[in-house]
Amino acid sequence: MMQLLRQLSLGIFLLVSTLEATAQAVVVNSQSDTGVDLEDTWLFRAGDSTGWASPAYNHRHWAKINPNVDLDENPTLWKSGRGWFRQQFRFRRLRNKDVTISIRQFGRSEVYLDGKRIALLKPPLYDSGGSQRVVAMLPIRISDTNQHMLAVRYAFRRDPQIGKVIEKDPFRLEFKGSDRAVLELLDDQERSSGIIYSFVGVFGLLGLLHFLFYRANPTQRVNRVLAATMLAFALSFLLDQLDSFTGTLTTDSLRGALAQISISAAFAFLLLSVYTYLNRRPGWIFWGVVLLFIAEAVFSIFIGNVPETIIGIPFLLVLIEYIRVSWLAKRRNPDPDARLPWNSLKVSLYSLLSLVVIAILSGFLSSFFKLGNIMDWIVIPLILLSLVTVFSIPLGLSLSLVRDYARTYLSLRQKFDEVEQLSAQTLIQEQEKQQLLARQNEVLEHQVAERTAALNQSLTELRETQAQLIQSEKLASLGELTAGIAHEIQNPLNFVNNFSEVSTELVAELEEEHQKTDRDTELEAELMGDLKQNLQKITHHGHRASSIVKGMLEHSRASTGERQLTDIKQLADEYLKLAYHGLRAKDKGFNAELKTDFTPNLPRISVVSQDIGRVLLNLYNNGFYATQQRVKLSQPGYQPIVTVQIEYANERVVIRVKDNGMGMPDAVKAKIFQPFFTTKPTGEGTGLGLSLSYDIVTKGHGGTIAVESTEGEGTEFVVTLPG
Repeated sequence: MMQLLRQLSLGIFLLVSTLEATAQAVVVNSQSDTGVDLEDTWLFRAGDSTGWASPAYNHRHWAKINPNVDLDENPTLWKSGRGWFRQQFRFRRLRNKDVTISIRQFGRSEVYLDGKRIALLKPPLYDSGGSQRVVAMLPIRISDTNQHMLAVRYAFRRDPQIGKVIEKDPFRLEFKGSDRAVLELLDDQERSSGIIYSFVGVFGLLGLLHFLFYRANPTQRVNRVLAATMLAFALSFLLDQLDSFTGTLTTDSLRGALAQISISAAFAFLLLSVYTYLNRRPGWIFWGVVLLFIAEAVFSIFIGNVPETIIGIPFLLVLIEYIRVSWLAKRRNPDPDARLPWNSLKVSLYSLLSLVVIAILSGFLSSFFKLGNIMDWIVIPLILLSLVTVFSIPLGLSLSLVRDYARTYLSLRQKFDEVEQLSAQTLIQEQEKQQLLARQNEVLEHQVAERTAALNQSLTELRETQAQLIQSEKLASLGELTAGIAHEIQNPLNFVNNFSEVSTELVAELEEEHQKTDRDTELEAELMGDLKQNLQKITHHGHRASSIVKGMLEHSRASTGERQLTDIKQLADEYLKLAYHGLRAKDKGFNAELKTDFTPNLPRISVVSQDIGRVLLNLYNNGFYATQQRVKLSQPGYQPIVTVQIEYANERVVIRVKDNGMGMPDAVKAKIFQPFFTTKPTGEGTGLGLSLSYDIVTKGHGGTIAVESTEGEGTEFVVTLPG
């Protein structure tokens, strides 16, 4: 498979060397001044016998084989693992110079010249594993031009194989002048390595650039495909060069399998890249070619070498499909960029044709006109043409993308120039506008100052009005409480009056008893005890009346905002009774059931008692009002109920005020806490009660207030205060 890779990448360059060698007939390395007749094919026989080294041995029944082909292409040698190679040669001319036999081999060998062993070549670790590669220089001296027999006894070690792809040839044997043998070997390896590594570097760099282009602009998917293509080609060339560094069949089979996969992937990606660039969807032809690559790779890795008659079919199909797609894009797409794949293909074909013509002419001139040094003059043009031939197709797509970027850059540059011109014009206009705006700003500043003064005056008046409204709301609620407060005060005053009259009678009886000569001390003591008890009750009910008056005064005066520890149960109970009696003072026929559910041992909480009392009073009044309105509907069996529930949970006091009155719809519930919104008739409500209650609870005490209501069933307000 790697021979196919060389044919695709370096085939043209190697064609030149082949033509040159063909033109020189059997003279190997004509510049070495050796003049040795040495055939490419040797006589071969599997097995082992020391008698086969003798020049007198008859080898006419031996098979002909080239030791430069891969081991697995010689089934007899591959199966036996050892064999003998024989060939006759002679010096056509003598120059009185030493000659060196240059040998590069895989495995172990013994070299015999005219039946005499002249060298034993084997790697140091041949029997215990390790590398089997050997490079050696054998100096010889032959003083005649007679025929001589060269025999090579060859063997290799059968290492375990990972795949079936093996690219190890038995040996390469050449005659060279001793003064130039080493230099020519190094030059040959350096030239080959330089070309391969150049391909690796170019394709690897292109792959990296396309990957960076894709990261910069992921919308151009062709960069991603081209990055994979270039990296696959770079890996193929690198694996080809690694053939010189794999010293065992195990490592070479692994390298060969990877090389087969990489070269197949490279050509598949190359075909996909032209599809992607031309915005064509891969069809059955593309997938058929991909399946052929997969089948060929699987066959060569797991079964054996693909026959040479069909090995190039997938690559030929790639070339044909590339030509077809490029031609269709050239004909159907008016965009000049669509012609780039076709143009790159034409450049490759023209370079190939020029290379073949130059190679044929150089071989002809070297053969018939004996111009042995002609290759020194044309080697650089041939290498350049070879590079153009190999790189033009994949580089064509890369250059097309570069052209896209260049065109985009020119377009952006043109737009940038237009923007600069527009910016200059805009700057002039902006300066004119700035002058106009400066004059307008002076006028606006004067107007703003006047309007700000007017707004400040309006804000002051609004605040005063708001304070008056709040005080009016307090006075309105105080007015509603007046009758209830009077009723509440009347009860303790009645007790005070009654106990005062009784106490007066007790004092009179006590004086009468005191004036008697025969006084009843027990009666006096009893009268004194009753008098003392009456005075205590008078004091109690006097304090109660004083407390009611004090609460009324606190409700009426402005709040100081100072928090005090307050018994929330007592506060809620007092305001519930006041609200109820206040409503009954207006409507004598109204009766409601008052229910309280207070959690025992509620802690005292820090609140502004006047403000929280105002909130509770407002909620009670709304509840009584709602039940009063439902009473007017004369529904049978309806009994007004107002329930107050207080509980302590999670360090918070929760107050629930619930009534079974009219309830409210969702539209009203959404606006219930808005200032000046009321559902009461004109003159009966200001719409500030719940709004002020909301501010007191949320802003003044950091609590929450919410409402749940069902129209026709009732309403529940939930007030939560920090404990």
